[in-house]
Amino acid sequence: MVTVPTVRYYARELRRRLAHYAEKRRHGFRNHGSLECAADRILAARAERGLESGGHFHGVWPRDLCFAARGLSTAGYDDVVGDTGGWLVDQLSDVFFTDFHGEYNAATPAEGVDTFPALVILLAEAGRLREHADAVADLAARHRERFVDDETGIVAGSGSSWWDSATAPREAYNTAMLLAAVERLEARGVETTFTGQADRIRRGLDGLWNGEYFDEHRGSSVLACDANVVPLYFGLVDEDRARSIASALERLETPNGLRLRERPFTPSEVRPFFVFHRDYHYHVWPWNSFVYANGLERYGLDERARREVARIERVMAPYGNFLEVLTLAGEPYMKRGYASAEDFTVAAALWVEYTGSQR
Repeated sequence: MVTVPTVRYYARELRRRLAHYAEKRRHGFRNHGSLECAADRILAARAERGLESGGHFHGVWPRDLCFAARGLSTAGYDDVVGDTGGWLVDQLSDVFFTDFHGEYNAATPAEGVDTFPALVILLAEAGRLREHADAVADLAARHRERFVDDETGIVAGSGSSWWDSATAPREAYNTAMLLAAVERLEARGVETTFTGQADRIRRGLDGLWNGEYFDEHRGSSVLACDANVVPLYFGLVDEDRARSIASALERLETPNGLRLRERPFTPSEVRPFFVFHRDYHYHVWPWNSFVYANGLERYGLDERARREVARIERVMAPYGNFLEVLTLAGEPYMKRGYASAEDFTVAAALWVEYTGSQR
């Protein structure tokens, strides 16, 4: 059912995207010089403004922030991450918003199925999880009721996640995110409705394993990064599965970085608002590549990680910026009224996380 808030969201989203597209067509992307300079400037500017996602994404996205947390900590902004996490806790009540603006919050276009696990992860990274234990326990109960299939252990409810253009729930990604969050809750002794449930959720995720990689959702064997780089990044699989995933994802590698999906969505697989951008998640997303590289490094696949980072550094260097999405040719995605975001916080932070580990 189309609701008034959903219509308002899409109207605001369309205006925002068209304005950004027109601006980038006229003036191009901001060049900060070297990528090191770009990362320093982007993260410093974001730390002053509450860690918004960047570019034309003016809100704070827990999804992005939980992946940015380690890099932000490496850059010296762990207190800002913790304070922002506390602010997000205070913003939540009966709706799991996906992006937070202070004066208004948005669900894009449904509640954020990954908002709760992302919030847990970023609070844990900042050492603030126990500080918000009571609120987190309340959010856990609502998340389980709305999104989790207790019979299978899979996060099967409909909501907005990494790929909020898709109509089908991103079951593997959503379940992996919950598993990462529950492991952190249990490790820190925070009691919630998920206490003692990590093994059950893991079995749910294992049910999506096809022998080579995780299916993006039941009934689909499409090779998709969100289903597989997240388990690598958070260390949710054993060495054998990690190497199997890495071998499978090698099929998506291009000279200009890792494609996010092995084929574009069909018209029936996306919400109507995204029908002209069905290939949006088929292209190269630098922050996804950095999630991949950090995950590869976790499992000792250092050469593969260096190769992926080198590809992204090479294609982004001429722009002197951390961009949201690139075409397969290594240029900023800019078509049909949509242009890649620039000054993308999560990409800069993940690059800092990776390069910091190399020093």
